[in-house]
Amino acid sequence: MTVRGFYVLMPLRPVALIALALLLAFALASLPPWLMAADNPAAVKATIDSSRATPRQVEEATEQAVLRDYSRAWQLLAQAMSENRADVLNAAFVGIARDKFTQAVNEQKAEGLSRRYVDRGHKVDVAFYSVEGSAIQLRDTFQLEIQWLDGDKVVHSEQATLHCLALLTPTENSWKVRVLESVPGF
Repeated sequence: MTVRGFYVLMPLRPVALIALALLLAFALASLPPWLMAADNPAAVKATIDSSRATPRQVEEATEQAVLRDYSRAWQLLAQAMSENRADVLNAAFVGIARDKFTQAVNEQKAEGLSRRYVDRGHKVDVAFYSVEGSAIQLRDTFQLEIQWLDGDKVVHSEQATLHCLALLTPTENSWKVRVLESVPGF
């Protein structure tokens, strides 16, 4: 409705407000992960290629979910290492990977140290996607700076290009990292 060239907003009914909120939520959920993370300095920048996955193709929705959850796992790993909080790992890691990183957090905590990861980006390739969809194997090549800290003081820093194999398994509503192992190249 207009009044002399101006739009007048009519008060929305509760049902219309709910519908508008749902529409906004769906619109935000459909944005690419890199756009949602653009203003988050801890966000992990990653690309994924599933064109060579065997024995089956990866659906686009699965590819995006894996990329989102794998990137989130790296964010949480960085947080766990910098804050010496192994409990943070539970949201993204299970099994061997969670045990290994929990031990790493506990060891550095006992030494009075912490680690800061400065993540420069990941190039992820899907190598294997099981027929029944219960596991997906990733090959990840990434740039990382690792800073060892004693309190707020950096005592050692190194930059590296690393290669990892990751095995993810689906849980109730996300993919979790079960295995994450560094390998010397592919």
